[in-house]
Amino acid sequence: IGIQDGVSKLLYMQYNQEHKTILKWLSPIDYASRQSDIINRRQRGTGLWLLTSKEFQKWANESKKTLFYPGIPGAGKTMISSIVMDHLNTKFVNDASVSIAYVYCNYQPQQEQKPADLLSSLLKQLAQKQPAMLIDVKNLYEHHRGKGTRPSIDDIIRVLDSAIRLYSRVFIIIDALDEYYASNSEGLNRFLLEVF
Repeated sequence: IGIQDGVSKLLYMQYNQEHKTILKWLSPIDYASRQSDIINRRQRGTGLWLLTSKEFQKWANESKKTLFYPGIPGAGKTMISSIVMDHLNTKFVNDASVSIAYVYCNYQPQQEQKPADLLSSLLKQLAQKQPAMLIDVKNLYEHHRGKGTRPSIDDIIRVLDSAIRLYSRVFIIIDALDEYYASNSEGLNRFLLEVF
């Protein structure tokens, strides 16, 4: 039994490393640390007005709804987005049929935010919540790994769609859409069309 346990542990470690490698290849973007930084600055009671509003409750409890809240720069939209993510993560922590994915946009011309990168990040977040690597994600990785290429936006959308179908509900939070930077507006339009 000792050898069998050792082999099982070794296979698990190998699988776990492959899982991490594929997810990192899919998207090196990690919004989790940004989310932690922001939510840790939250003052008690901040955002309760939104969480208790009828509009938010309707959005959080019904399917296929969009909640949009605009504001001027510095109004606290990023904090509110972080509070919403934290609330949803807490509410659905024990519900594997619900997933929450998020994107923090920012205006950095030196780092153009391409729709494929943002969609890949959403796909990564949905895939990493699954106990086993999604076969579509693994196939996408295998197809491009040897060639050193990246998947097309259409490939990402196809696999993202299949990942979304694994859940009964998926919440997608996009912060600072007004700060989304792309060299042309077509990038923003394509991103929004695919997400909504």
